Amino acid sequence: MTSTPSEGPDAPSGASEAYPSPDPGLQLIAEGVTELVGFGAAVINIRRGDEFEIVAAYGDESGHTVEGEMTVAEMLGTRFPVSVVTDLLDMSVDWGDIKFVPHEKNTIGEAEGYWVPDTDEDILKDPQGWHRLDELLAPFYDENGELVGVLSIDRPTNGRRPGRRQQRILNRFARQARRTVLLTLQREYLEERANNLIEAQSFLREANSQLGLTGVLEATQEAMSRGLDADGLYVQAQDGEGGSVAYASPGLGWTATESNIAAGQAYQSTRLWNEGQHAIVNRELLLHTLHHGGAERRKFARLGIEFLDAVGADSLLVVPIGVETTALGHLVLVRGSGRPRWTDAEGRLAMEFGRDFGRIVLTSNAYTQERDLAQRLATADKVHSRLIEAVAQELHNPLTALTTGIDAMRHEDRGSPTWFQQVGNLISRSDQLVAMVDDLLLFSRFSDPSSRPTLTYVDLTSLLQEIFEQRTYESEKRGIEVSLDVPSRSVQVLGDRSEIKAAILRLVDNALVYTHRGGHVRLYIVESASEAAISVTDNGVGIPAAEQIQVFTEFYRGSSQAIGGRKGVGLGLSIVDRVARRHDGRVTLRSEPGTGTRVSLVLPLANDATSHG
Repeated sequence: MTSTPSEGPDAPSGASEAYPSPDPGLQLIAEGVTELVGFGAAVINIRRGDEFEIVAAYGDESGHTVEGEMTVAEMLGTRFPVSVVTDLLDMSVDWGDIKFVPHEKNTIGEAEGYWVPDTDEDILKDPQGWHRLDELLAPFYDENGELVGVLSIDRPTNGRRPGRRQQRILNRFARQARRTVLLTLQREYLEERANNLIEAQSFLREANSQLGLTGVLEATQEAMSRGLDADGLYVQAQDGEGGSVAYASPGLGWTATESNIAAGQAYQSTRLWNEGQHAIVNRELLLHTLHHGGAERRKFARLGIEFLDAVGADSLLVVPIGVETTALGHLVLVRGSGRPRWTDAEGRLAMEFGRDFGRIVLTSNAYTQERDLAQRLATADKVHSRLIEAVAQELHNPLTALTTGIDAMRHEDRGSPTWFQQVGNLISRSDQLVAMVDDLLLFSRFSDPSSRPTLTYVDLTSLLQEIFEQRTYESEKRGIEVSLDVPSRSVQVLGDRSEIKAAILRLVDNALVYTHRGGHVRLYIVESASEAAISVTDNGVGIPAAEQIQVFTEFYRGSSQAIGGRKGVGLGLSIVDRVARRHDGRVTLRSEPGTGTRVSLVLPLANDATSHG
């Protein structure tokens, strides 16, 4: 099994004391391979440049490298050269998605960067016995055929090389792991793009003080190209006087006039804007249209190819520029030969720039500082929330496939009680991952300025009783006492019941996760003249003082150890904070490390709330 004994440049320090957090979806697969199929160790790696990084590791095996002993858990976050995997694949036997490297062919042996499980056994004489230098690999390739990840499996618990039955199950896990790895890489890429977009949008806001559109473009083109991962850009927009302004970023070997002739005729920005669509143009598509399209389409294809040749590009992303129902021009983003082709996901992110540019065009052409461009720009929160929603929706697909696969495994002949118990455990862990997705979807909805809570009179007394009953089983299973202290009368607020419930549930779940067995969680209401505070207190691990301000930041996961379960995606308290603000309320927190935590959701009481004895 491949692992470098030293940490990669981005790996956290002190791996022997505090391991980095594994990717939850990939960790689930690694656990499934070991527990359900019967192996002692499984790790999943993702490519980072010329190295692989271990992002998920599971197993109770220990082994050694040239640097000494290393457990499977200690491998998490370590890196090793890509060449180690490619060399092993050259030695492998094809078992479908799984590749088997027999020890007879394994020339890497115990060289540096190679983990070998500890064993006191002699080399097995049985030709089907598992040798400590045998290796199982599942390489993952992207749509361009590039090696982007690998699943490495070692030490079958029965001591024998996998038979056909095990091979079929391993291939199923390998296909699931590939889908999850590709999704993880896509998510990381979109998150990077979104962060760069936020930076680029800040440049747009600052540049809005310049009167001329050309000046705005000159000031922002570098940030926009970087934020959208483009080699260059071209903008054509109305100038407010019946003409147009054309701008091309410097250094790409073509002039704005040439771009105007090709791009202005080839793409119908008005149609794209009215349909709310972007356009992706690749050289192969244009060549196909040139030979098989109608006369008008061939004309546009010819102009498009001339434009690609002029700018030395293979792929274009065309984004319309406009405001409300009015198209004002278009933005053309260029990627040169050998660069990744534009994707629909990138196009959707770039559509925000089309809307932003429409507002900039209006403001610049009016030569007025008073029009507040910041109010018209799509906020960074909106870009961020849309990204989160897209990621969450994508995560549902592999989760559904995983659950379907688990259900299918029930029909295999491995129908022992232990088998079904393990399947049940895997389904339970899958439910935990679904809960993470739910957090992402809620956060996305609560962060969207266009989303408004549905206001009704909400009885906090009955709501807390309902939540208490729903979490009774979970608290008993974890050995934690949960008490409820609410008035006998109704305490009403005006708000969205489902949102308030979601916020309180996350406070209770957080308390259960960070409280030791035998601990206590209290759920209660405190009223003032105008407000009601729903508080959840625990005597758990607490939150360090330096982290208490940060815990409400999205995706922040503190250093405190999760006692009763796995950490989520770092959105629980962010969701609570957003629910509070959507209801004109606030959140308060008080915590002492080692003593416990109290978090309160404070909401204004309904003006005409009535009390019943």
